[in-house]
Amino acid sequence: MFIGKTLSQSFEDSLMMAKCEKWNVVYKNGTSRFLSLVLPGVFTMNLSKLDSGKLKQKRKDSAYVEFSGSGGFDQSKYMTIKKSRVYKLQMGTDENSTAALFVVTNESKEKRQTFLGKLMSKNDEDENEVLSSESNVYGTIKRNNLATAWKFSLKNLSANHFGNSGLPFSLFYPPEGFLTSETDSLYLERASFKADAVLVNAEGHHVGAVKFRKKPFVIWVRKDIDNSLQDAAALFFGVMIARRSF
Repeated sequence: MFIGKTLSQSFEDSLMMAKCEKWNVVYKNGTSRFLSLVLPGVFTMNLSKLDSGKLKQKRKDSAYVEFSGSGGFDQSKYMTIKKSRVYKLQMGTDENSTAALFVVTNESKEKRQTFLGKLMSKNDEDENEVLSSESNVYGTIKRNNLATAWKFSLKNLSANHFGNSGLPFSLFYPPEGFLTSETDSLYLERASFKADAVLVNAEGHHVGAVKFRKKPFVIWVRKDIDNSLQDAAALFFGVMIARRSF
């Protein structure tokens, strides 16, 4: 079953690559410059923070006290910390642009040493510790002269959560991601080539791909799909590349 799935993915990726335009992406300080390897021209995406969307929450989960045999004293508490911020990623001019408006949520489970524990502890190496961390993205993509909007979500965007092997395909799962509209529904899947993920429609056809974990950043988008989906896929991949600024 695994071999059959891999061959099917390879076939679909081959069909996609034959119909795709490939862009090298230069990302710096919130700006992505997309350089076509086939056609002359450059287009940019600009990322901006919306300060009104900043939110931070802390919740105390539990506490404990520990005495070591060497006379050390450790009084700590376990906390859940949630941070949220709103971003905008825009492509094109203000008069004719497509923009992604999205919320990035970061939730971490942390061990924090109390003030009393810090005063009495003889071991300063493990004062505070991040036990786990997860980042999720939820948002919409819309062209300013169209009423139809795309919704998207992304999970597991950490650069270190999944690795790139030397094999022609990754042994790791891609990030979980969905891109939907009133009429279309697409999802992310593992690629059979040097991309980190491919975007697949409801019929199982691969319509785009992205390499976003390590440089060089690259996107592929099919030229024979609707312009609205082309823009939505490009911005969807742009959010994944811009994750370093979240």
